[in-house]
Amino acid sequence: MAAPRSRLSRDKRGFPQWTLKEMELLKRHHSDLTFKELQAQHLPHRTIGGIKRMACLLGLKKREYEREYGQPRWTESELQVVSRYFPALSASEVQCRFLPHRSIQAILGAAKKFGLRAFPSVPWSDEELEVFRREFLLGGAKRVHQRLPHRTMGAIHLRRREEGLVYVPRGDGEYGDPWSEDELQRLKTHRHLPAEELAKLFPNRQKRAVINKRYKLQLSPTNLWSDAELKRLHQHLDAPRDELCRLFPDRTWTGVRKKRDKLRRKKADAEGSETRGA
Repeated sequence: MAAPRSRLSRDKRGFPQWTLKEMELLKRHHSDLTFKELQAQHLPHRTIGGIKRMACLLGLKKREYEREYGQPRWTESELQVVSRYFPALSASEVQCRFLPHRSIQAILGAAKKFGLRAFPSVPWSDEELEVFRREFLLGGAKRVHQRLPHRTMGAIHLRRREEGLVYVPRGDGEYGDPWSEDELQRLKTHRHLPAEELAKLFPNRQKRAVINKRYKLQLSPTNLWSDAELKRLHQHLDAPRDELCRLFPDRTWTGVRKKRDKLRRKKADAEGSETRGA
């Protein structure tokens, strides 16, 4: 049995229409309470989204915008703390030392009103710049970060743009290292080799990475099935796995299994067509 429809009148979008009493409550308490407080105290059957939507339609604006999420207005002393310490400390440090009752997002919002920039990074020393210029050319930003772990990747990339340096992969094959032209040419030249032998040509790269790269570049060899192999497989469609592997030593079990399943489907379709024709 279908559930009875609500007797409340609804608008064109299907929302229950607001009563005059609800609108009066919203107008009366909109500037003094947050939307969450309005819902809990006066409009429990309305969603917060519905309350915000009606407030917008009525043209109501909050005089205390900072209280929309239940936080009290910023005091003059709190704003002075932000103005004094934010240029030198991070938002989390300002919160931990001086404003534990304020969220990090609230501190960032207050700093934005003052037009304050985030705390500046520590200038690069001559020793750091020497390490940066030497290691970046050898291994890129990741190698610099290993030598200078106190520098973030963002700071390293920013410094790289300022220095105008470009890292050219040398084919070392480190994790995440782009493929060099020498590696790509080696992969194209020996793409016909089996996976085990091909991976040995790239000792610094994982076997899976080598095979995936060959597949992405569409360099995988297409070893077509010969007529003799197809005839042999037709004769042993129901043979176990071990026997099939012995019959096709140059094929992987995955390739044999896929070809066997395909031939089985074709055989079943042909037998079905003959049965329907009879």
